Amino acid sequence: MIKVLADKHLVNISDFLPPEIDLHLYNPDSFSNDIPDDTDALLIRTVTKINPQSYPTFPKKLKFIGTGSAGTDHVDISHLKKNGIAFADAAGCNARSVAEYIAVALLLWAEQRDVNLTQLAVGIVGVGHTGSEVQKILEDMGIETVGYDPPREQRDSGFKSATLDDVLQTSVLTFHTPLTQNGSHPTFHWFNTEKSHNNTFKLVINAARGGIIDEKTLLKAHQKNRIGDYILDVWENEPDFNDIIAQNAFIKTPHIAGYSIQAKNNASKLVADALLNHFSFNAPANIPDYKSIKVDVSSCRSSISNVLTCLHPVDDYQQKLISLIGSPPTQKKAGFNHIRTSYPLRYELQSMNINEDIASIFPILSPLF
Repeated sequence: MIKVLADKHLVNISDFLPPEIDLHLYNPDSFSNDIPDDTDALLIRTVTKINPQSYPTFPKKLKFIGTGSAGTDHVDISHLKKNGIAFADAAGCNARSVAEYIAVALLLWAEQRDVNLTQLAVGIVGVGHTGSEVQKILEDMGIETVGYDPPREQRDSGFKSATLDDVLQTSVLTFHTPLTQNGSHPTFHWFNTEKSHNNTFKLVINAARGGIIDEKTLLKAHQKNRIGDYILDVWENEPDFNDIIAQNAFIKTPHIAGYSIQAKNNASKLVADALLNHFSFNAPANIPDYKSIKVDVSSCRSSISNVLTCLHPVDDYQQKLISLIGSPPTQKKAGFNHIRTSYPLRYELQSMNINEDIASIFPILSPLF
C-alpha cells in the first residue's frame, strides 16, 4: 500500500484509484508546504506551485507528483528531476471543453457584431491537443483556420506550421500554447507591442494561460482600434485580474473554459493512470461512466445566441467575474478561486441529448453536437 495525498477538487479521483491506495484528500486553500513524511505521491492542481522556493526539499518517500491539468507552468519539472521525483500531467484532458468554449465565444461575438465567420480566417497559435481540436471544430463549421506552431513542426514531421506573417494576417487570433519563458520559442508575452503595432485584428481570444498576451499592449491596441474586441478566460497575475482589462473585454470569464464534467474526469483518470503505472498498480475494475445528459431547448431556439446561452454557461461565468471587479485584492482572489471550485461542472455540448434537431435550424452549430 502507498499513501497518496490529493487535492480534494480533483473530480472523482477516488473512482480511479484501487483500494490498495491509501488516499488522503487535502484542501488547497489551507494546504501548507509541509508534505507529510509518509507520503509516496502528491496529486495537485494549478493552484499548488511546485518550485525550489515553495518546496526546497521533499520527503524522502515522495516519488511521484501528478497535476490534474493540461498546463504545467506551475511546476518546476527540472526541480523534481533533481530530487528523483517522477512527474505526470493531464495533457489533452480538456481539449474538447476549451474548443467548445472558443466556438461558443466566437459565435456569440459574430452574432452581436453581425460578422460572417465563414468570411474570416482564424489564426490558431499553438496546435497541440487543444489547438487541434479548435481547428477541427472551426473547419467543420466552415471557418478558415491558420495553424501556427513551429515547435510542433520541429518534433512532428507530419505537421507543417504556418509562417508568423501568415498567422498575423488573420482576422481572429486564438491562443493555445503553454506558458514558457525560456527555450527557442518562449510564449511569455508572445503577443507584444511589435506584433500588435504592425497588425490589426477583429478579435483576440486567450483561453490558454495568462501572460501569453501582454495585457497592457492588448488594451492599448483595443483603445486605438487595432484590435476590435478581445475575449479572456485567463489573466496575467490571476486570480488578481486587472479590472480595466476585464471591463473592456467582450467576454471575460474566470479561467473556466476547460471546466466540464468530461474534462475533469479525463484529468483525474489521466493523472491516476500515470500514478498507477509508476507504482505498478492495476486500475479499478469498475469505473463510473459520465457520458451524457438530456436537454430541452424548445424554449430557446429563436437565435444562435439563445441556443448557446441555454446550453453553455459562458454568460453565467462572465457575470460572476464581473461581480468581482472593483473588489479588494484579497476578496477578488478568494472569489475568483471560489468560482472555479464551486461552480457546477457543465456537460460538453457533444455529450448532450437534445430534444430537437438544432443543427437543422442552425447548420453552423452541427459540429458542436
